[in-house]
Amino acid sequence: MSRKEAGKKAESIAYIVSIGAGLEAFIYREIEALYECGLPVVLFATKFSAGDVFSPKPDWPYHTLSPRQLILHSPLLILKMLLRPGLLLEALSDGGLVDLVFATRFSAIMKHTGVRQIHCHFGDHKFFIGYYCKRLTGLPLSVTIHAHEFYTNPNPGLFRKALAETDRIFPIASRWRGRLIKDFGVPESRISLNRLFVDTDLYKPSNEVSVLSVGRFTERKGFRYLLEAARELTDLNVRFIFVGFGELDLRKMANDLGVGKKVTVFGKMDQEQLRVMFQAADILCVPSITTEREGAEGIPVVLMEGMACGLPVVATRCGAIDEIVDDYLVDERSASQIADVIRRLASDRELMRQQGEKNRKIIKSHYSSSNLEKFCGGLNEIAAEEVNSD
Repeated sequence: MSRKEAGKKAESIAYIVSIGAGLEAFIYREIEALYECGLPVVLFATKFSAGDVFSPKPDWPYHTLSPRQLILHSPLLILKMLLRPGLLLEALSDGGLVDLVFATRFSAIMKHTGVRQIHCHFGDHKFFIGYYCKRLTGLPLSVTIHAHEFYTNPNPGLFRKALAETDRIFPIASRWRGRLIKDFGVPESRISLNRLFVDTDLYKPSNEVSVLSVGRFTERKGFRYLLEAARELTDLNVRFIFVGFGELDLRKMANDLGVGKKVTVFGKMDQEQLRVMFQAADILCVPSITTEREGAEGIPVVLMEGMACGLPVVATRCGAIDEIVDDYLVDERSASQIADVIRRLASDRELMRQQGEKNRKIIKSHYSSSNLEKFCGGLNEIAAEEVNSD
């Protein structure tokens, strides 16, 4: 049942949440902040699915009740509920039987893991489970209230009943504070306005120069050498963005090289998403190399797309790349040359603008859709020749 018994926390806060698709990003940040404040948390998940970017950190203990575990523990849970017939009948009357089942299991764990209080984020089924946990343990209960509780609550009657028994209520906005007082009769003394937060040291205007690289995550694309170049540019305010998919784990590679904090990796994107990335970037880097397995590059389409969007380019002399890129060509496998060019461009925005304008002119002159028209014409000529030969 427990993710790891070694994760027990003395005097911890039981946090009842849903992790069906990871935690909500703001709840994840909130739990991080609580740990930083010295307030350990044990998560009690009504739903759980591993592998999400906002799944619990390895040192965050959690408990859940999967369908399989529910079947396994059902005889004991039924027995425990029958020992509290009044609460069982109340839950049946209030439409909270499923919530009571979860609470019966969770409350038993809380009693044995040093939980000192219960907090629920959102006033829906998580809150109802918390309410029954309080009834079963006697622990103080608090809840964070957003907006949907007032508009789409799955059990308005039980919501009102649970509010009356809650020790502290944390609405995230003044409007919801007012509704709790006016519509639900909650005493002001039990309400604490608790606006959500962002880390303003992290979320702030940025003058970062973004270097974009797009392609399959394979050896031939030479991404390792761009990451090695990033290691030479840690003194600059530069972010390296990779878009693609494949066998190489670029996140791990970046972390191993000590540049993980300067690197962002995205998965495969469609054409509209890629276009937005090209238009938002400052520099395009194509660090391709010739390999025995994959050979050399032709002319990567990402070069045409990025140059058409007005991006300056840093590229290697791989395959036919030099037919489209005039300036800032570097040797294959030379991280130092890549770093030198990026440094020069990143330090001179006017130079980036001029190079971008030049590159767009190259694409409009030699790689526009007029090439497709010529291709179509060529195909038609072949068909016409075939007819004439007959």
